[in-house]
Amino acid sequence: MDGASKEELADAAQLSSLADETPEGRSVVVLAKELFGIRERNLTDSNAEFIPFTAKTRMSGVNFGGIEIRKGAADSVKEYVLANGGTYSKECDQVVLDVSNKDGTPLVVAKDHKILGVIYLKDIIKHGVKEKFADLRKMGIKTIMITGDNSVTAAAIAAERSSFRNNLQCSYNNCTYSSGAARC
Repeated sequence: MDGASKEELADAAQLSSLADETPEGRSVVVLAKELFGIRERNLTDSNAEFIPFTAKTRMSGVNFGGIEIRKGAADSVKEYVLANGGTYSKECDQVVLDVSNKDGTPLVVAKDHKILGVIYLKDIIKHGVKEKFADLRKMGIKTIMITGDNSVTAAAIAAERSSFRNNLQCSYNNCTYSSGAARC
């Protein structure tokens, strides 16, 4: 995307994930290793500053040797890149939308305020969950979906599972009820 190779994307994504203990962060490290043979590196000697993932920033990253790498939710990385003088292409927006519509989680990766690409993480719902939700509803228990995914991904997941009708849409700072997608 925007001139970056898949190997460059994988390398930057792995570097930004080395200190990311979320399931997504760990899976990115494994993905870079399995697809491109990129081994984890020790950045201790480089005075690296790891940026932890938080619910508020919705991205993680690393700064070292004058390089800044960030990985996370599309809107968060977009805001970060634009605030630092970079650009965010329509191509990236389209890839994020495509991944979201396939009920995947799009993670955008940027290096030095330039978008390198989008990682497609497939959201997996364990076998039998849909049936368990139906059983709970039969007992009069209301089920809700709360997710950190963007609203398009959340709507695709809900539609595929046919489990959720009205969703709560919220952000780090507030919550509102809406029909359709949920983002919390």
